[in-house]
Amino acid sequence: MTLATWIRRNAAWRGDKTALISDGRRLSYAEFNERVNRQVNGLYAMGLVKGDRVAVVVNNTAEAVEAVGAAAKGGFVHVPVSFRLAPREIAQLLKHSGTRVVFVDREHADRLADVETGDGVERILTLCPNDPESEYETWLAAQSPDEPKIDVDPDDDFLIIYTSGTTGAPKGVHMRQGQSIAHAPVPTHYYDIDTDSRLLMVYPHNSIASVNMFYAPAWMLGATVMLFDPRNFSGERWLAAVEAERITHCHMVPTMVFRVMDCGLADSHDLSSLVSIGYGSAPMPPERVRQAFDVFGDILVQGYGMTEISSIAAILSKQDHRDALATRPERLAACGRPVFGCELRLVDEAGQDVGAGQVGEIAMRGPQLMCGYWDDAERTREALPDGWLRSGDMAWADEDGFLYIVDRKKDLIISGAYNIASKEVEEVIGWRDDVVEAAVVGRPDPQWSERVHAFVVLRDGVGPSEADIIAFCRERLAHYKCPDRVEFVASLPRNALGKLVKAELRSILKERTRETAE
Repeated sequence: MTLATWIRRNAAWRGDKTALISDGRRLSYAEFNERVNRQVNGLYAMGLVKGDRVAVVVNNTAEAVEAVGAAAKGGFVHVPVSFRLAPREIAQLLKHSGTRVVFVDREHADRLADVETGDGVERILTLCPNDPESEYETWLAAQSPDEPKIDVDPDDDFLIIYTSGTTGAPKGVHMRQGQSIAHAPVPTHYYDIDTDSRLLMVYPHNSIASVNMFYAPAWMLGATVMLFDPRNFSGERWLAAVEAERITHCHMVPTMVFRVMDCGLADSHDLSSLVSIGYGSAPMPPERVRQAFDVFGDILVQGYGMTEISSIAAILSKQDHRDALATRPERLAACGRPVFGCELRLVDEAGQDVGAGQVGEIAMRGPQLMCGYWDDAERTREALPDGWLRSGDMAWADEDGFLYIVDRKKDLIISGAYNIASKEVEEVIGWRDDVVEAAVVGRPDPQWSERVHAFVVLRDGVGPSEADIIAFCRERLAHYKCPDRVEFVASLPRNALGKLVKAELRSILKERTRETAE
């Protein structure tokens, strides 16, 4: 069984049903299948073969989903790249993945300014939603609509999803089709997805959640996916989409949930179609969970996981929310219990299980676990020392198996839906001649969970302003990675061994946040 089988079956069994809604366009399963076939046949006509990498640098568009379907049918490796990255960053990812063909939308074509064809990219095709004369549409129309005669199986390479992680350099999480297939029953079961479901995808297309929380489950059952532009997310726009399209399911980061609740317009929209509202990617304060329950009703699901485990590893279910609100309020601070197909343990530095109630690192394994990091054997060994993925999250478990995350083992900053490596930001700031060193940490923020805060030591104590440092970063990094505050200090805290003590810096920021709140 492969994702290609699911796409073909839906075209045959429910060809007239809407598969995808995007930019005002509606593609039936038959139409979607034909466009996927054309893309596969066109890529083979270019000389691509199974295992070749095909990247997309676009907003949330139908073409991005077609590329996933083409990878599934053609045996290609889908490499979704965020258009928010700087040209230098995009060029690095395309070179590292060995991408041969890139699809880019006209709006972000300038992001490929640093891409050199000599680095492996052989062709760049530009698209524009709703423009039948675009280069992509002209190319697609010239290809055969016939079903590709490609033998694809679950062991074929399928995805390289890049995540900054915590070490600075991007890591390409390498997945085969089998991992997406193994994960698909998780959202269908825990989020109550069925054939009649209408899923609103607000995550950016380059996240693992897009493929494994939306496309794969929808293709498994023949459900409908609506793409939503995540830029400048507004509660009013989200509410209007839910009402107009009778959306049944959506999974959001807490920042998005807050914006829907805080816009004050929920009562003026018909939300009766909603079956499940998921949240995850960052913690949500228990009080805000209670507020969400009041706004949306008894339909909340929290998902905990990471790219390396295909998306969801633990769930705080609808029933768990009911129980917590009724008699176990402390459970609202939990991230849930392991989903079926995924094993979770809490281990010490030696990989041994910790005792009941003790804090350990969450370790995971299961059929949805990644193959490793693309072209990075060393970091793969570090992450999978014994076949169990080390998450970097420290947690303890209660007597009923609910997990409570207490800290992140490494210095990852989570801002909205994005994971930001502090080391990467520090390195860029350090490129300046007038900077001695920098330390970047997360500053608590009620909307974004954390904001990027930089402590900077200047050479000779004088030099650039806060605005200068921020502007310098914005020229070299995706804007979401850049600090929104820069604090100049005489020195950074270090221990007796000379190691930087970031915990002290975080403590300072937390204390300031507490004092401001008071």
